[in-house]
Amino acid sequence: MPEVPMTVSIRRVPNKPDLFEFTFSTPVLRSQFRLPRALMNKLRILIEKALTAK
Repeated sequence: MPEVPMTVSIRRVPNKPDLFEFTFSTPVLRSQFRLPRALMNKLRILIEKALTAK
């Protein structure tokens, strides 16, 4: 399967320190999600587990 170029960005929402915005972009699709800090921490833990799994 060929790789599709993708960019991922994360930023804090201005004036809302507990809200983060994720943007995933490909040449044909762009998706944005706003996540609260609690969900952001759960996502971080899941990513770390996936990266360190044998």
